Amino acid sequence: MTLMLTPNYPLAKYTWLGVGGNADYFGIVDTFIELKEFLKTNKQPIILLGAGSNILIRDGGIEGVVLKLGKEFQKINVQGDTLICGAGTRLSQIAKVALENELSGFEFMADIPGTLGGGLFSNAGAFGRSIKDCLVEMRTLSFDGQEKKYTDFSNWGYRHNPLSNMIFTGAVLKASGKEKKAQIQSVMDDYHMRRKATQPQGVRTAGSTFKNPVGQSAGFLLEKSGLKGYKENGAEMSSVHANFLINRGASGNQLEDFVLWVQQQVLAKQGVYLEMEIQCLGRR
Repeated sequence: MTLMLTPNYPLAKYTWLGVGGNADYFGIVDTFIELKEFLKTNKQPIILLGAGSNILIRDGGIEGVVLKLGKEFQKINVQGDTLICGAGTRLSQIAKVALENELSGFEFMADIPGTLGGGLFSNAGAFGRSIKDCLVEMRTLSFDGQEKKYTDFSNWGYRHNPLSNMIFTGAVLKASGKEKKAQIQSVMDDYHMRRKATQPQGVRTAGSTFKNPVGQSAGFLLEKSGLKGYKENGAEMSSVHANFLINRGASGNQLEDFVLWVQQQVLAKQGVYLEMEIQCLGRR
């Protein structure tokens, strides 16, 4: 089956910040075989787009092909204390299936607004746990269509994996134990309330803007620099949590310029360079 691509496709609707130009070509790939065959013949740059929750697309759009993973990549298969998940699966759905099967250790995923593929890319985490802690096996394709599996994740770290030049197609995740549904639900409810109390709600945001430096809090450094609640040209650092970028009408380029300015302010005032957690993609 030939993958159907749509030219000059608008991407802003697929991102939480709601900004960005068009993709040169866009397609939804539903099966592993379809993706593998496409990669073997494709000659253009490729970007995989997950839930769009932690990215900023620039106004000039994205060169080459943007793909979203479809039906086959959104399945979860429970085998004992493991979950075999496609990379297009929502992290919240993984947490839900684990709850239904009384498998603990996935509670931290319940409110992370992304897919497994995006979560693997950034080793996403919350409340002291990350995806690495659950990983047993990861399945990938190279950009020329070669399959490879990984079982060693010792080089993974905070918001980092060493395999960013691969396309993640799925993973086997292992529970930390068996628990009653009520106990798992209680932990999830606690995490949800803590997020609700400390993070902005009902606004266009992309989650944490900057990574936490070792032993420090990016939010604290931003607040100490006088940037909590600071706004300019439709861009704002949240007054609820200073490390959350909010879009109140800015373009992609304006948001990126604002974040880079904020980054320089913290460097000048605190002597700390904050590394971005949000991915900025595409052409200016």
